[in-house]
Amino acid sequence: MAWDEPALAGVRVVDATSTAAGQFCGRLFADYGAEVILVERPDGTATRREAPFDDQGSLLFRHLNQGKAGFTWRAGDAASDLDLERLLGDADIVLIDAGDPIVVRAKDKIICRVSDFGEHGPYAGWRGGEMVHQALSGVMFTTGAQDREPLYGVGRRTAYASGATAYISCLAALIWRDRTGETQGAEAITAEATAAMAQNLVTQYAYSRTYASRRQYPGMLAQLKCRDGWLVLFALRGWPAICRIFGVPEAAEDPRFTGVAALRRNWSDAVAMLRENARDRGVDELIEQLQRAKVSSARIPTLPELLETPQYVGRGMFRADGDGKLESLGPVFRTRSPHRPRAPAPEPGGSAAFRTRRFERHSVLPPPTMTDRLPLQGLRVLDFTQAWAGPMTARALAFLGAEVIKIENGARLDSWRGPAVGVNDPASYPDRLGGERPYDRNALFNTQNHDKKSISLDLKSPAGQDLARRLASKCDVVVANFSPHALTKLGLGYDALSQDNPKLVMVEMPAFGNDGPWSSHVGMGKTMEAAAGMASLIGYGDGEPVLTGPAYLDPIGGLHGASAVLTALAERNRTGLGQYVEVAQVEAAMHWIGEYILQTGRTGEVFRADGNRLLDMAPHDAFPCAGDDQWMVIACPDDETWRRVVAATGISDLADAKFSALAGRLEHAEALKAGLSAWTRARGKHEASDLLQAAGVPAAPVNSGADVWRDPFLRSRGFIQELTHPAAGTAEYPGLAYRLSRTPGAIRSPAPCFAEHTHEVLGGLLGLSRAEIDALVEAGAVLQHPLGALAAEPAKAPA
Repeated sequence: MAWDEPALAGVRVVDATSTAAGQFCGRLFADYGAEVILVERPDGTATRREAPFDDQGSLLFRHLNQGKAGFTWRAGDAASDLDLERLLGDADIVLIDAGDPIVVRAKDKIICRVSDFGEHGPYAGWRGGEMVHQALSGVMFTTGAQDREPLYGVGRRTAYASGATAYISCLAALIWRDRTGETQGAEAITAEATAAMAQNLVTQYAYSRTYASRRQYPGMLAQLKCRDGWLVLFALRGWPAICRIFGVPEAAEDPRFTGVAALRRNWSDAVAMLRENARDRGVDELIEQLQRAKVSSARIPTLPELLETPQYVGRGMFRADGDGKLESLGPVFRTRSPHRPRAPAPEPGGSAAFRTRRFERHSVLPPPTMTDRLPLQGLRVLDFTQAWAGPMTARALAFLGAEVIKIENGARLDSWRGPAVGVNDPASYPDRLGGERPYDRNALFNTQNHDKKSISLDLKSPAGQDLARRLASKCDVVVANFSPHALTKLGLGYDALSQDNPKLVMVEMPAFGNDGPWSSHVGMGKTMEAAAGMASLIGYGDGEPVLTGPAYLDPIGGLHGASAVLTALAERNRTGLGQYVEVAQVEAAMHWIGEYILQTGRTGEVFRADGNRLLDMAPHDAFPCAGDDQWMVIACPDDETWRRVVAATGISDLADAKFSALAGRLEHAEALKAGLSAWTRARGKHEASDLLQAAGVPAAPVNSGADVWRDPFLRSRGFIQELTHPAAGTAEYPGLAYRLSRTPGAIRSPAPCFAEHTHEVLGGLLGLSRAEIDALVEAGAVLQHPLGALAAEPAKAPA
């Protein structure tokens, strides 16, 4: 097979959306070879009018719509209507905004509706927006300084989350159509997609009735001002090395900092010590030493620094136009098929005709039975991932029906299982107790590993490697987020595994990619957010960057890991062959601030964070409400909405003419904030939000983990589900946001206990007898317990 066609060649998509969410979905299809036509009305899509701008127009529009053709639909014009009918008739997938009447013209297609809140539920009539969704999701409550208002972040990250969710849903529907010929509807709801980005808020509250806040970050993170910039490090491992590098080796023996639990309790003292010793040091010097010690760390670059970073420049992440100005970013993820330079975003007008040829598509998966109504039913996945991003990728595949076998390492547990004995953070355990098997009771692990099977292999032993190879030969997909080339060194790289299984798709998720000067750097969610340039765009206006919530890059990586798997599977239906795909998580995340990177690269301007304030909306901020650390957000996009604010609140001072237009509200921002704050302080955040939304004003409570757990919208949508775990008991868990009309995904079983499925997998899949498995356990190639082969076996799930 010649790999001279892009992954989705022959797939045809009509993008009739007007939002960043829908258009990012369409952009992903265009990136990987689908022919995408953007349908606009005569006044143009809304994203053409959104900041930032250069002398050629909206950079957001350019970023979202590169690679697409354009068509302007003039409803009621007979010729234009006929062109649209032909366009829709030739499409495989149609992307629409919820409520768009264009849907009645599209028949027998995969139709994906993109919306803020969907068409039913308590918030169905609400107005959304970036800050509204960040507030509702629980992420905003944990972002910012403990003594200040919470921060929503930057840009349109909830729209990118919704767009990636729509892409995954559409590809799942396309793969199902290849299997059965059956089309169906899909739905991407931004409120759900954003809630799925939150770490484990629902589970933590369900387990321990606790939740994270800005007052106490639940991890060991240090953000340090150095001589020449800011760095961030994550001290989950390597504390003695950190002390040595910062010139305080004696701190490694300090009783306050001895052991993870003590270090966590006294982390503020540890950070104060590190800050004092970082002040006169260079960022790059420190990071070089920290990374050599395998301590996750990164510079927090400004966007001009990002554009000059050798790691990204060398990997082709910044592509210039003929004038030498930044034109586009490199690929979100890298498939084996060529990633050709994209055409510019379309000008208004264009032809309503697809021009590329079709390709025959035949599903490699077996035909489903009458009871198999999940799009990936029959797909088998070998999951080598740990922590959040990789497990979230595999969890998405399991949610959509795949059989996922998680390969664990008893000698070094998945960090999200926590320690084998004792607990580091009681808030992560039911009733704040670790119990006899704390590694089976951790909210972090149990949130991201639903519907998986667990076995534990010693991959450093020849017998363990042989078992992994044999399992891979019977799988469709391998997913890993080890450091680059780790699987290859174990004899489990793509070249080796694909010899026995040419249909295998392998997706690896390194932080920075498999090559380049930083390829060996250790990355975790917070440090990757910094390295992507995102944190430099968030802050209170004092120059100090702010990182998002518990972490934000991990779920970005998880979304694009799932996108990569499904893209390769869709291509496999055309070629019959598998492939290797690399998801460099930092590079993928750059696309979520792509419009701001383009702004800096094309104009030299850099977005400056100023709390929650924006130059094109006022008010756009968080306001204090009744109670301790209780807040709501109000986002006013235009003067008409402002008039609704004044009418709903009844604050006579706000009716002053100086506030009537945007310019005046920006000029008198402090007086405006004081007036609104006096009103909000007298009310509960939910009451005030409901009142403003009823008046047509985008507003929302800034939800804590407890608020998310009880959120009426998420519960009405079935997003929160109750499961009984054999070690953790009965509790509620957050779902995922992939919604298909005929093959809906679902959580079907709780996360596995450690090595729970050893006999089922090795016996059922490889045909090993119980005696053979027992011999492998005795030899240490297979582990049944993280404390050793002779320890008690894990509990079995109830019948």
